[in-house]
Amino acid sequence: MATNKIYVVTDLGPGDGGKGGVVHSIATRMRAHTVIKVGGAQGSHGVRTSRGERFAFSQWGCGTFEGIRTHLSHRIVVTPEGILNEADALRFEHGVHDPFALLTVDERALCASPYHRIASSIIELARGNDPRGTIGSGVGVAVRMAARFPDLVIRVRDLTRPDLRDRIAATRAQVRHDLAPLFAGDFLPEDRAMVEEERELLNDDGLLDYVEHRFREASKQARIVGPEYLGQVILAREGAAVVESSHGVLTDVYRGFHPHTSALRTLPCFTRAMLEDAGFRGKIVNLGVTRGYQIRHGAGPLPTENPSMSENLLPGSNKDENRYQGKVRVGPMDLVLNRYAIDACGGPEAFDGLAITWFDQIQVNGEWHVCHRYANADDPDFFTPAGMIKVRHDDDDAQLAHQEALGRRLFACVPELSTHRIPQEMTQGDVYALCAETLKDALGVPVRLVSFGPTERDKVLR
Repeated sequence: MATNKIYVVTDLGPGDGGKGGVVHSIATRMRAHTVIKVGGAQGSHGVRTSRGERFAFSQWGCGTFEGIRTHLSHRIVVTPEGILNEADALRFEHGVHDPFALLTVDERALCASPYHRIASSIIELARGNDPRGTIGSGVGVAVRMAARFPDLVIRVRDLTRPDLRDRIAATRAQVRHDLAPLFAGDFLPEDRAMVEEERELLNDDGLLDYVEHRFREASKQARIVGPEYLGQVILAREGAAVVESSHGVLTDVYRGFHPHTSALRTLPCFTRAMLEDAGFRGKIVNLGVTRGYQIRHGAGPLPTENPSMSENLLPGSNKDENRYQGKVRVGPMDLVLNRYAIDACGGPEAFDGLAITWFDQIQVNGEWHVCHRYANADDPDFFTPAGMIKVRHDDDDAQLAHQEALGRRLFACVPELSTHRIPQEMTQGDVYALCAETLKDALGVPVRLVSFGPTERDKVLR
């Protein structure tokens, strides 16, 4: 009997929605045989188990502590050096005896290198006080360079090639060429030391030797499989699987608010196409994930942003601020943005349910602030008469210009809020019912999971 059900977990925001805990909970409860990864390896998906284990996964799936296999699909950008580092952390710090026994990697997956990371860092630093926001791992640069220069692409299958060093060197040469005008420009005084460090690395032949060595080591350690493996082996296993995606709908290159986006397509339709191409004909359960409040790590529109709420909403979230991503910003739950994300994916019928995370923090605060609409949302090119954001379904340069203009309009929107009181005597069942009723009415999608704490035992599924 083959796989009969696959859960696809999609962040409805710009990321940081709590996908790690949701994937771990579903994979554990459904006894999934595999977590299939899509997106980019720069994601940091936090998991805390009821046994006390705690880890931020990037390339291994969030079911690893339960012995669940991970498959890095051809729709994920991997970092070979990161694979080795994560394996060491799992082995030596968390007692996973042989992490590579749980991992397979599609040979077609694109590789990001330290040179892509350097490019990402310098490009962001060159923006000075006008940040786009980036994790700085080079995944986006690798995707964009692959489109511009197909001959420079390094895929997982290339890690064993005799000319691997030449390919890495050619990537470095192109990065040097692309960055030369930026290095010649000016940077913020506080960034200049970092710029010089990156420049030195870019010109260090020792780094070139190191990258080749680490790439080849990753090819020896990881089990690299062909395109047929997903359909013929993984989907032939009995039971359920989970697709774990990075990023979020609001960072999709053509549906997010340009330029504050990734280079990736983050909509669940692309995952469905991948599964169908592999021959899957079972049930796909699409779950949209969002916190019980709005969060954005870095630059970009966040209409409900309220700095005064940070202390109340972020305790324990472990979201560090840094130069590349920028500040972690929060505010009341934004149902306008959530509805836009759902509509961008095809509407309420595209999802089977919602997973609402971090609601324990809402309980602690005793109030749930929700935005149902905006003031100043009256431009008919961007908003419906009811104040919802219109979705434009194109994938071209004109779409990017439209999304950038939309983002500017969102910066001028003023949220209109309502507040639900959550007294301490309310049971989890009552809170779940309040959450489910409010969101089903506003978004048209039923709530299937509410998280009341960090571990799988704190997730209420219905």
